[in-house]
Amino acid sequence: MKAVTRELGRIGAALSFLTVLPVPGRKVLEGSSAYYPLAGWLVGGVLYLVWTASRGLPVLVQAFIATAAWELLSRGLHVDALADTADAFVAGGDRERVLGIMSDSATGAFGVAAIALTLLGKFSILASLGFDDGRGALVCAAVMGRYSLTLLCCLFRPAKEEGLGSLVISSSGARELAIATAIGLVPLGALFRWHALYAASGLAVALLLALYARWKVGGLTGDVVGAGLELSELAALFSFL
Repeated sequence: MKAVTRELGRIGAALSFLTVLPVPGRKVLEGSSAYYPLAGWLVGGVLYLVWTASRGLPVLVQAFIATAAWELLSRGLHVDALADTADAFVAGGDRERVLGIMSDSATGAFGVAAIALTLLGKFSILASLGFDDGRGALVCAAVMGRYSLTLLCCLFRPAKEEGLGSLVISSSGARELAIATAIGLVPLGALFRWHALYAASGLAVALLLALYARWKVGGLTGDVVGAGLELSELAALFSFL
């Protein structure tokens, strides 16, 4: 019974952390990365419904609504991480300076540019896809992006000992990756087949960012992982073109 309660706590932590869904009950952050793709299915499912409901509107309006809903569903958490990562890595400097910039709540010019370009990229790609491809792309990108979070947490170590990101990364391993693969990649491949394979290019983009972070600061931070999700989603969307 304790094991079931703990797993439910991990599911609750994953959903409450990655979505706007108010999840009651005790949250267990350790090992919660196993269920990040579940949050992806939730986000992707809502976006699928939004895209379907907005059919008949001008395509640019439809793409705007989907892009706005996408960010609202995650409370803008990941674009904020992307901004902090862009500010830190573009500004450069030694390890301490890069980590210091990431921990600063202020957003600089590079961060603003990163957010603008990412949102514009999602909007323009969605506006370029047909109705059916657009629905599939939204689901694929949402699930693949959140699977990339688990993948990075399992393959890399944290750059610093303190912080929420460090806790999640340190508690992720083979077990979490296996569960996430069963929840995320397996059904995604069954539903979308070749499209899912193409969308997996998003994982490669996230891995490249993580490798750079390991070289630059010795590991990952929560901001780097969040930035990896945003870039993974963008690459997965692009693959549908």
